[in-house]
Amino acid sequence: MLYQLIRIQILDYKKYSSLAFSQQFKKLDIPTRRGLIFDRNGVKLAESIQTNSVFADPFLIKDKKRTSQVISNVLQLDSARVLNLLNKKKRFVWIRRRITDKQADAIRELNLKGIGFRHENKRVYPYGKLCSHVLGFTDVDENGLEGVENSLNHILSGNKGYKVIETDGRQRQFSTLDEETVSARYGNSVFLTIDCEIQSIVEDELEDACLKWRANSATAIVIDPSTGEVLAMANYPAFDPNFVQNSKPHERRNRVITDCFEPGSLIKPIIVCGALDGGLVKENEMFFCHNGNYRVRKRVIRDVHPYNYLTVSEIVINSSNIGMAQLGMLMERKRLYNHLKNFSFGEKTGIQLPGEARGIVRPLRLWSTDSAISVAFGYETAVTPMQLSTAFCSIANGGMLLKPQIIHAITDYSGKRVKKKFGTAERIRRVITPKVSREIMTPILENVIKEGTGKRAGLLAYRIAGKTGTAKKLRRVGGRMEYSNNKYVSSFVGYAPVNDPRICVLVSLNEPKNGAYYGGTVAAPAVRNIIERALHYMRVESQHVQVAQK
Repeated sequence: MLYQLIRIQILDYKKYSSLAFSQQFKKLDIPTRRGLIFDRNGVKLAESIQTNSVFADPFLIKDKKRTSQVISNVLQLDSARVLNLLNKKKRFVWIRRRITDKQADAIRELNLKGIGFRHENKRVYPYGKLCSHVLGFTDVDENGLEGVENSLNHILSGNKGYKVIETDGRQRQFSTLDEETVSARYGNSVFLTIDCEIQSIVEDELEDACLKWRANSATAIVIDPSTGEVLAMANYPAFDPNFVQNSKPHERRNRVITDCFEPGSLIKPIIVCGALDGGLVKENEMFFCHNGNYRVRKRVIRDVHPYNYLTVSEIVINSSNIGMAQLGMLMERKRLYNHLKNFSFGEKTGIQLPGEARGIVRPLRLWSTDSAISVAFGYETAVTPMQLSTAFCSIANGGMLLKPQIIHAITDYSGKRVKKKFGTAERIRRVITPKVSREIMTPILENVIKEGTGKRAGLLAYRIAGKTGTAKKLRRVGGRMEYSNNKYVSSFVGYAPVNDPRICVLVSLNEPKNGAYYGGTVAAPAVRNIIERALHYMRVESQHVQVAQK
């Protein structure tokens, strides 16, 4: 007896002391609360609500088969799976997390020994599919997996706390060690630059366009060209983040930043800006367009309509590939390459969303003799809709390339602003002069709407500047790649009002069908409708009223 006392009290003191502490004291997590996500006007887009999760202590359950059957009936689970959980040699196993209140009440009424509940938070999205690709979603533990839920997870998630409690022999709590308690820190809340009303308009018009033209997919984006703030970003098809398990990977992809495509004619104003800014041409300088067929070495370049002589302005207005080919050869490869890189093509824009692609601008050493021709009318390079939108914003705002913004503000849980760097324009560099952007290119792009390929984007109420784009898609035939004759990416980008641009809108449809594929036919009407509805919502005065008053 004396020896055993000495062994327990002195020799093995640390062992038994540690064992006693583990039995008498428990460390319990104090849950944090994930921050909220709002639109720029304070509309709640994502929040966490308290819900019940059901667990079991297998050691306290005597009739495990019956218990598993009863639980399975209430929760609509496989009884064999539940029985397997109850047979584990553990004191704690999850049966199902985030169950409904109705299910929890039904289980409580059964008064099953060894079955208990814990309160957990569940992420919910009040507006369902609205803005789903920007918001993203979380896993069952509220870890962000996509969208701003992922990219700002460190800001939204907060930090868990913990407390140490003392229990009796039946594991019942009877005291808390205050000196061992660490409070939880709630996550910060995020205000997006997104405007829910404009987002809803964009999603409506994008879906209508896709259904009308039976496109495989589509993207749309609305940016304030003076600040770079993204007011809307949409993809079709969309998904509901409340039921993400019911969606497919292609529905969850944010194509605005992840998908690259050859821009086709959308690149023409960007290239012409470089030629004008470099003093290589004047807007009224004439080029012979060979009546629709132009042979350069072994290559034949064609226009949709035959043209004789066109000015530089008319080349853009009528979207002449032959005219652009001549401008490309005039600029030469190095100048073209540097001009594209100046607009940050081939680089990420840096928007705070995960999965952004760089696009493709091949190294100059890989350009062929004909590359300057192809690049000039939108091939041999690949861009994302986001890159293209920011490039057009620079034309709209007077020549300044801005970093696109998706975060408007960050506040703590009480609403106090904690980060002040958001909500201001972030300039990257000047890419063209104000004279070229405002006095030359903007009037040219306005004439694209009035008399060129973008007539379907015209509005009586507002003056719009824009450009159509219809690019053939590459396909693999055998061991080589060639351009398809029936698959296109059809796009339109426009900004308005011309005299003081408030929004820049891009809509792009992937493989439209139903008898049309030109960007001016399938995408321009959607941009027109978005601009009209958005500017009306923003209370921008109709310009035809101003003309009537004068």
